[in-house]
Amino acid sequence: MKRRYFETFDALRFLAFFLVFLSHLPLAGFPILRLFDGSGDIGVVFFFVLSGFLISYILLYEKEMTGTVRLKKFFMRRILRIWPLFYAMILFAFLTPYLLGFAGIAYSTKGYEPNWLMSCLFLENYMMMSTGTFPNVSPLRVMWSLCIEEHFYIIWGLLLYFLPIRRIPVLIIGAIIIAYIGRVIYYNLVIVDMDIFTNIDYFAYGTIPAYCLIKKEEIIERISRISMSVKYFIAAITVAFILIFPQMTYATQLFIKPLTLGLLFTALIFFTLPTENRIYIPRNHIISRLGVYTYGLYLYHTICITFLMKLCEMEGIDLTNIFNVIILGITALVCSIIVSMISYYLFENQFIKLKKYFY
Repeated sequence: MKRRYFETFDALRFLAFFLVFLSHLPLAGFPILRLFDGSGDIGVVFFFVLSGFLISYILLYEKEMTGTVRLKKFFMRRILRIWPLFYAMILFAFLTPYLLGFAGIAYSTKGYEPNWLMSCLFLENYMMMSTGTFPNVSPLRVMWSLCIEEHFYIIWGLLLYFLPIRRIPVLIIGAIIIAYIGRVIYYNLVIVDMDIFTNIDYFAYGTIPAYCLIKKEEIIERISRISMSVKYFIAAITVAFILIFPQMTYATQLFIKPLTLGLLFTALIFFTLPTENRIYIPRNHIISRLGVYTYGLYLYHTICITFLMKLCEMEGIDLTNIFNVIILGITALVCSIIVSMISYYLFENQFIKLKKYFY
């Protein structure tokens, strides 16, 4: 069995990013665009499910082929992909007040002053949970999800190292139960669910198709026989829920959203896996090409949006005008793409190239 490359996932990653991007634009004052105002959390959920699939597939494939998981090499590959840009952005955040002062731009005091030790230790999410607010500098406010991702790599890597593959279904069910128990506890304690224990079910949902691809290929074969009209209908339902959930109460989202989105996103992943009769976005598609830079896009876009909003404020540009907001959004997206491409080829890729020594 040859390890597979999942071309469509680059496009799916970009779509997940785009939901996050839309949520950081000033859309609250526009009834039509307001549907996307709360889409950021759903974009992050999609990232978690995708990550759960990819990481589980990599680990399960290695264990199936070799009987074990080389944890040191797995962790080194993750470090080379995540840490360089992560710490570069922490340095940027640290320097931001000085850079803004030098440029004569007012510095925001909304949110808490960063604790650099917590930031460097991938604990920004716990700072946000304990303070009930966001850090006052970009891009730290989006790094909570990267902290959860990092905690997932450690926990899932260790669990899949020790557990036999036949126990993976038990692990999936256990993770879903733990997340729901955690949400109930946090809800009653009025704590935001922004840690691995209250989000681990999303990764577990992504593990389901990874496990089936390794051990239950007949399920993938059955999915290939489902008509494309049904698959596109479920995709449309997923889009509908993406728009509907942000309009619901917090309690409703807290307990219904994880199961609904977890299953829908898992279904979308399943629909991309068959070799025939599948949802497929080729590697040369513009969305797939942009998806290669998703990590940078995720971190840089808040900087671009915040900076452009500051410029609009200084120039007296009215952001209660929908046309101006659309222009702002397009400009911020283009800037984010350009910066992310430069970052990828001149900085990130120098570390990614080193991953070949850890396979």
